[in-house]
Amino acid sequence: MTKKILYQGQLGDPSGYAVAGRGYLRSMYDYIQEKKLDIDLKVLSINADEQSALTQEEAEFLNMLSFDSNEEIDAWTEAEDFHYIFHHPPVYAWKIDATKFFASKSATTTCVTVWETDAMPPVWNDILKAFEVDRIVVPCQWNKDSFEASLEKFDNSMPVKMVPHLINDDFVGSAEIEPLPQELLSPDHFNVLTVGQWTDRKALMNVVKAYLMEFKDNEDCSLVVKTYGNIQDSRPEYQQQQQQMMANEITLLKRSILNDSLSKTPSCKIHLLYGLFPKSQMNYLYRESDLFALFSRAEGFGLPIAESLVHETPVIVHDKGGHVGFVDPKNNYIVNSYLTPAHCKIFPFVYSCDSNWFETDYISARKQLRSAYNEWKHEPEAYAQRGPNAKEYMLEVTGDSLKIGKELVEFVLSEDEED
Repeated sequence: MTKKILYQGQLGDPSGYAVAGRGYLRSMYDYIQEKKLDIDLKVLSINADEQSALTQEEAEFLNMLSFDSNEEIDAWTEAEDFHYIFHHPPVYAWKIDATKFFASKSATTTCVTVWETDAMPPVWNDILKAFEVDRIVVPCQWNKDSFEASLEKFDNSMPVKMVPHLINDDFVGSAEIEPLPQELLSPDHFNVLTVGQWTDRKALMNVVKAYLMEFKDNEDCSLVVKTYGNIQDSRPEYQQQQQQMMANEITLLKRSILNDSLSKTPSCKIHLLYGLFPKSQMNYLYRESDLFALFSRAEGFGLPIAESLVHETPVIVHDKGGHVGFVDPKNNYIVNSYLTPAHCKIFPFVYSCDSNWFETDYISARKQLRSAYNEWKHEPEAYAQRGPNAKEYMLEVTGDSLKIGKELVEFVLSEDEED
């Protein structure tokens, strides 16, 4: 008998949820095809914003698995024998009419999501109950542990499975390289890259602060800050306003960082790149940088970290969060962090201060940055081996689409298998 799986997610936009969703979907499809399973896999793509991030191949793949009409949806769901997956934050899923419709008609419902603090929000539990969710998939052990503890507290027991995101050369498209028009990455400089949206959680200023403090007297160091703001308002004047605000914040911090003589501000360089860049240019930045830095206050997985490692660029990251499962502590640089209550000024009504994320230990960050620089400067052959070794370590976790697809399919259909 044919089994039916419907995967709903943010699959076409530039968000991390979309990248992760495309990887999960590709893994499930590859596994079903490889094992010649009698499974009808369908897709419903929900975009959180208007900007598409799809290649032509990705668009054709999604179109192949999508419904052609509402009539096809009605016929496909009529028997209520399908297994439904929604890949969203539960609060966002609650705003989507399709989620309510499919969850009410499905044989089982699986929530695929990710979170960035040490406790699941109580409102999420309320939504999971309302949707009668049967199981949860998260991308890291940290999420699995915190979700299980929260569900026990809420007296709402359900299985939670950790399945890492798909990250490998084929999925990232690492061979597609397009240099940027401006010269930013000098071969004579120690080039540090940080990437992320300008939010309290991503905390790109933590990287900027540690970098300026440690390399204030180094003229051979450059930091590229690749970021963007709120992209749901696409007006050019609003985007320019956000970019100027970020530049002003960096300039103000730079003026406050002084050496022991209190005589001058840092000599190291900073370049601000604002906006959404094509994958080929992001690949160029990841590949040509000497070190990728991210001191975000929490990562449910950390896609930019993983993308850097695919390009054999070592990373400097916190010692806690969702990325620790695939970041090799031997060949990367690990910075101490400490728990602190979560709060968010830029996107309010998201994080409760009764849950925690992590703050950077700047003394540790400076020490690790200096260690990376010294090896790059004085032991270049040893430094050059860090990236390939770190990539090999990561791919053992994230690189096998068939393994990831098998775990997802078997977990989603686990109730059928028991029957």
